[in-house]
Amino acid sequence: MPGSVDWSSVDGGAMGQLKAGFENYGKFGDKTFTGNNMALKNADKWLKEAEVLGKKITTTDTSITFKKVVGNAAKTMTFDQFKQWLAQLAAQANKEDPNGEVQKMVAKLTRNTGPGTTGTTDVIDVGGVNRLSDTTKYTGMHKERFDAEGKGKGISGREDVHENSGYVGNYKGKDTYDKKH
Repeated sequence: MPGSVDWSSVDGGAMGQLKAGFENYGKFGDKTFTGNNMALKNADKWLKEAEVLGKKITTTDTSITFKKVVGNAAKTMTFDQFKQWLAQLAAQANKEDPNGEVQKMVAKLTRNTGPGTTGTTDVIDVGGVNRLSDTTKYTGMHKERFDAEGKGKGISGREDVHENSGYVGNYKGKDTYDKKH
């Protein structure tokens, strides 16, 4: 049967690292992450970064196998479904020795248990960028948008909040009428 792999051949430490990698890649870029699910795009990212994808296993193979394991309606897979998915991919890549292929895949995946962010934009620290982003040098209404530490005040820093107390803005004797009479 395709995908029938003996997971007891994978040692416990590697299985723990595989579970940790599953959680790390599962939550990468996913606001709805619950701690026990992973989307196909994250699994593909992990396989690609671990150099498991190649001529034997492609993203087309991963998509087809994903739908076989979780069904057409599901968008994510659990860790147990992930193990099934890996086993089926291993059986497809090496029909003679799927157990050996799974062990190779697990070894590659456990070496890479955190998602990378290649191709992202780094912070530029050249020219006038420092001067323009230094909140201590802001003047006028822009100065009011930040507190003493340079943190933004949010909506209260961008809009005038009206008190609707009946007094004009700069009146100093507010709430003193009852004390005089």
